[in-house]
Amino acid sequence: MEIKDWNLWNNITFKTTNFIKNYDLVALNDNVITEHEGEIFEIRTHLNKPPFIVGEFGISVWNIKLALKLGIDINQLLKDHQAENVYDELRDAIKNEIGIHMYSKVILIQNFILHPNYRKHGITEEFIEFVYRGFYDDNNIIIALVKPLQDNPIDIDFFLNQKHVEVRRVVKNYHDVDVVPAKEYYSIEDLFKKTDREINEYKLFALANKCGFNRIGDSHLFTFNPERILQRIREKREVQQKNNGLI
Repeated sequence: MEIKDWNLWNNITFKTTNFIKNYDLVALNDNVITEHEGEIFEIRTHLNKPPFIVGEFGISVWNIKLALKLGIDINQLLKDHQAENVYDELRDAIKNEIGIHMYSKVILIQNFILHPNYRKHGITEEFIEFVYRGFYDDNNIIIALVKPLQDNPIDIDFFLNQKHVEVRRVVKNYHDVDVVPAKEYYSIEDLFKKTDREINEYKLFALANKCGFNRIGDSHLFTFNPERILQRIREKREVQQKNNGLI
């Protein structure tokens, strides 16, 4: 296996902040949902430079097993969150395609964005491997919302009008940062130049398939099958062992 971006992958790390509630916050029974907000960094200590923010992601974990023990109506909980695209589509998928009640947890990848310099370098695959390592279980199901950012009104408003990125200038001083609007950092406005919706979706769907995801009906939701990522992990291990003279 030839890996052209091996040195980059070797310096990629994931930082996640979890938001866990023991009491309801916004909607009734939403304390069975754990939100994960994460950032992807390229570590550059070998260059004596601070970590560079490669991208960001959001993951929601629904504890279905606990919800059923407490007698919580999952459909109603989804309805309470239907303003968000992933939940509205998930309600339809539950009716027609999948039975989430058979799983202990549902892991929803809600959003994922990369800096333009890091696209087409296998970072998406690295991210899915991170999700697999941290969240996958035979009793869990991983579902991704695969939709162009410009077609997601909630996310596009957040990244265009609210979100800023703090870029560290030097290694030793955490407070020496540039605050950059996310729309500039991630070149959000360039996405609006890609007006062919069908092509935009096709590219994302193809990438999702490459990462082991299968589309649910005609929705923008994809379920994860671990075989491709497992094969990728095995191939990477083999390359690493060869590089270290172990095989």
